[in-house]
Amino acid sequence: MRSFGERTEILRHCACRVRPAVHWYKLCLALLILPSIGLAQLNHIEMAARLLSQGQVDQAETEARQALGNPTTRALAFAMLGTIRLQEGRYEESASFLTQALALNPHLVGARTSLGNACLLQGKPELARKSFQEAVRLDPGNFNARFELAKVEASLHNYRRSLDAAGPIVAQLSGSDDGILLLATDYGSLGRQEELEALARNWEQLSAPSDESSLEFGNVLAMFGMTLEAKQIFEAEEAKIAAHPSSTLAFKLGKSYMSLGILDRAEQNFQRALDLNPACADCDQSLAEIAERQGNTEKALAFLVAAKQLAPEDPEILFEFGKVCLQRNLLEDALPALAKAAALKPERDPYVYVLASANVAQGNLSNAASLFARLLQKHPHDAVLKYSMGAVDYLQGKYAEAESSLRQSLRAQPDQVAASYYLGLTYDALGQDDRAVAVFRDLLKGHPRHAPSYVKLGSILLRQHNYDEAQQDLERAISLDSGSVQAHYQLGLLFRRLGKTAESDNQFAESRKLEAERSSQTDLKLRLLLPD
Repeated sequence: MRSFGERTEILRHCACRVRPAVHWYKLCLALLILPSIGLAQLNHIEMAARLLSQGQVDQAETEARQALGNPTTRALAFAMLGTIRLQEGRYEESASFLTQALALNPHLVGARTSLGNACLLQGKPELARKSFQEAVRLDPGNFNARFELAKVEASLHNYRRSLDAAGPIVAQLSGSDDGILLLATDYGSLGRQEELEALARNWEQLSAPSDESSLEFGNVLAMFGMTLEAKQIFEAEEAKIAAHPSSTLAFKLGKSYMSLGILDRAEQNFQRALDLNPACADCDQSLAEIAERQGNTEKALAFLVAAKQLAPEDPEILFEFGKVCLQRNLLEDALPALAKAAALKPERDPYVYVLASANVAQGNLSNAASLFARLLQKHPHDAVLKYSMGAVDYLQGKYAEAESSLRQSLRAQPDQVAASYYLGLTYDALGQDDRAVAVFRDLLKGHPRHAPSYVKLGSILLRQHNYDEAQQDLERAISLDSGSVQAHYQLGLLFRRLGKTAESDNQFAESRKLEAERSSQTDLKLRLLLPD
C-alpha cells in the first residue's frame, strides 16, 4: 500500500509532464498577412523559429535579436528569446523575456503558454495556472493552452478543474500517451472507474507509446486498483527490456513491480539494472529495501554499503544505511551516518527521529532529548514525540517529567503499547505500585501478548507477595518470550521464596545463560523506543 506522500508524488509527476514546445513558427506565418511588418524583419523571426527547431540555438538568438530593433517585431523577438531561454533551461530569464513580450502585445497566446511553462519549471504552479488561464481566455480553442492548464490543475490536485479545462479536447487527449496519463490521473483521483477502464482500452490502441509512458500509466492503474491491467503492462515492458536492455528502464520497472508487492520480479529488474550499470547507487539501495522487507538485514546492509560507497553524500542512502545498522545494533556505524543524513536534510523529521533513537541506544540521552525537543517545537501535539520525550525522561531518571509527557501522549492517542509501558515503568520507579499495576493490567487487556508488561507486572506482584498471580504472569511472559532474562530471573526469585530450590536454580541458570548471550541491553531500549 502506498503512503499518501508516494501517491502525491506519482500524481504530481504524471500530471506535470511539461514538454515546452516552440509555437512561434506557425505564429510567424500567420503574421505575414499584417502589412505593417516589414518582410525582412519578419524573416528574422521566421528564421529564428526554424533555426531553433533545428537545434541551432545561437544562430536563432542572433536572428531574434536583429528583430528587436523594429517596434513591429519587438514583441515577437522577446517571445522568441524567451522560448530560447526556456529550451536552454534558463527559466528565470525566459520568464523575463516572455513578460516583456506580453507587455508589448498581450494577445500572444503562445507566449502566455510558454510563460506558464517557465513558471511551472521554476516551481511556481499558481503563477503558471494564471498564465494558462489567460491563454485559454484569449483563445478557447488552443489545444496547447488547454492541455497545459489541465496538467497544472491536476498537479495542484484540482482534478475536477483539470477535467473542466480538458473537456473540449478530451477526444484528442484520449489518443496520445501524455493525454491518457493526464485523464487517468483525473479519473482515478475522482473515482471514475469506468472512464479509467476505458482509458486502459485506449492505451492498447496506441501505435507506439514510449516505454517510460507505459510504465507511468501502469503505475497510475496500479495506484487506483487496476492491478491486473498494470501487471500486464509491466510484463510487456519487461519483454521489451529483455530484448533491448536499458538500465534506466529496468530500474523503473523494478520500482513498478515493487509498487505491486511483486518482490521477486522487482529484485530481478533491479539486479538487471545494476548489472548494466554497476555505478547505480539507487539500484543497490532498492535491492537493500527488498532484502529488508524480506527480513534479511544482513543482505540489506551489504547492498547499502555498496550504495554508500557510490554516493557517500546521498542523505537517503545514509539514512537507510544508518537505520539498518541500528537494527543490527551496529551503533558505531549507525550514528555518524544518521547524523550526516540529518545534517544534510535537517527538515526531514524521520531522519532526526531515528538519529535521536540511535542516541538513546548509545546512551547519549541528553543528545536524544535535545533532538526530540527540537521535533516537539515543530509538532507540539504529536503523540509519538510526546511518548519519545517521556521515554527519554524516564531513562534519565526524570520521573515527574516522564509522567507528564507520557500522560499527554496517551490522551492524544490512548491505544499505545510503548507509551503505556513506559508510564507503568515510571510509576514503578516512583514506588507507586498500585498505579503501575493498574497501567500494566489495562495495557494487557488490549495487548495480551506484550511479554515485557507481564514481566513487570509479575515483578511488582512478587514484591507485594501476590505469588500465585505473579507466577502466572511470569510464566506467561516466558511462554511469549523464552529469551527474557528478567522473566526467568524474577521467576527464580519467586520459586526461592516458595522454597522450591531446584526450580529456582533452574530459572537462575537460564537467566545467567541468556544474559551471557545478550550482546547489548541497548537493543531492548531501542525496540521499546521505536513504536510500531
